[in-house]
Amino acid sequence: MSSHTVYIDEAGDLGFGNGTKWFVLTAVVVAKEDESSIRSNMNQIKSHLNVKEIHLRKIREFMKKAYIATELSAENFVYMNVLVDTTKFDTTKIPNPMIAYNFVCKYLLQRVAWYLAENGFSADVVLSSRGTSRDGELICYIKDKLFPYEANGIDATLFEKVTAKSSGTWDLLQLADVCATTMFNAYEPNSYGFCVPCFSLALKEHLYRRNKNVESYGIKFFTKEMRPDLFALRKLRICTKKERTPGATTTY
Repeated sequence: MSSHTVYIDEAGDLGFGNGTKWFVLTAVVVAKEDESSIRSNMNQIKSHLNVKEIHLRKIREFMKKAYIATELSAENFVYMNVLVDTTKFDTTKIPNPMIAYNFVCKYLLQRVAWYLAENGFSADVVLSSRGTSRDGELICYIKDKLFPYEANGIDATLFEKVTAKSSGTWDLLQLADVCATTMFNAYEPNSYGFCVPCFSLALKEHLYRRNKNVESYGIKFFTKEMRPDLFALRKLRICTKKERTPGATTTY
């Protein structure tokens, strides 16, 4: 029996040229023994905010988002993200969003596998359901195309069941929604032209790190070319402390 569950959700639109600038695919790894604590906390949050589900994209108020992120930061979980600048895809190599999504999923599951292997864990995978045939296609892709081939860098023995569930009925997927959406908000300019990293910063201690490094582990850009210019990004982040030391490399 697996010791952990991996919950996967996304934020943004991967459409080439007609989606959002950024797309984020996120995996949250939770020990099964910690799920009841997270679920209880989420129920308290929903009661306090008088909402049936926690979907950060539907919550407009800054303070409510801050409350959700801060409350969940006290729980025990690890998460990792693959970030895609949809304006920088080489469409000669990746011609459509569905193929792109599959590659993004591969990179994400690689990082999940690294984390599981480092800690001697095994896990079930729960995808956030879209309610379409794509759910089944993605499960088949993971089980039949990613796991069986060593060249993909994913140890299939670390994983057991792969399913797709609705976030409305599978509440731990709402934690993945919070992690994905807060990361998306840190990079995607809002209608006022600002990025808002504040909510994601509240969760930064939960990002997957290897040798204290978060980049390429907790935060993986799809290609090196998609890594944003640090100083240009900070100009969009009104609530981020401005660094005085030039030459900094981290984007988080």
